Amino acid sequence: MSTLMTERDEAAGATPERYHYTRVVEVGGRTVRARVERGLYLDQSCAVAEVLNGQMTWTSLAADAPANWWYDTPSPASTVRTGTVLRPLTDRLLQRAAGILADPPTTTTISPHMHGAISALLATSYGFNAERRIDPDEITWAYTYGGALHIIEHPDGAVTFTKAHHEDCPFLISQDRRDCDDECDFAHPADAERDTHS
Repeated sequence: MSTLMTERDEAAGATPERYHYTRVVEVGGRTVRARVERGLYLDQSCAVAEVLNGQMTWTSLAADAPANWWYDTPSPASTVRTGTVLRPLTDRLLQRAAGILADPPTTTTISPHMHGAISALLATSYGFNAERRIDPDEITWAYTYGGALHIIEHPDGAVTFTKAHHEDCPFLISQDRRDCDDECDFAHPADAERDTHS
């Protein structure tokens, strides 16, 4: 996975007992830090990627157990070139952190034909110049009552939007080539609400 990172800062140091390397980068507007410390022993070593949160403190995103890399690095000494030795490990940590921070897709692409069908549904329901805002409680209500939304695209270019059929209805299974089995009775929302309050 390749992610655009802007380098912001780095720090390194080495003593006979330990050496360390820290990189700070910007990824998608977030400040991320990769920090690696290599001590004389495994339990004195760590490799972690952190993100700067809204309270200006670091929150851990990813870590690599010392046993995965400690044996492949030189023992501490003042002469260790820490950037050369530990930079590949920080590269991996920062790529993992970027993957964790990556925004999930927020939109689903629909075909121009489906876009036109939704436009037609709005126009035929509310008028040729209609505008309709759907609030979150209306979306919840729609999920709660009636069947699941099914969209059937027909060979002739027509599109059927329906919540009127249960999942096993021949109408849905055959994509409108067979008739409904007339067993698709859903309780009216007013009746369903009355039954839950009784």
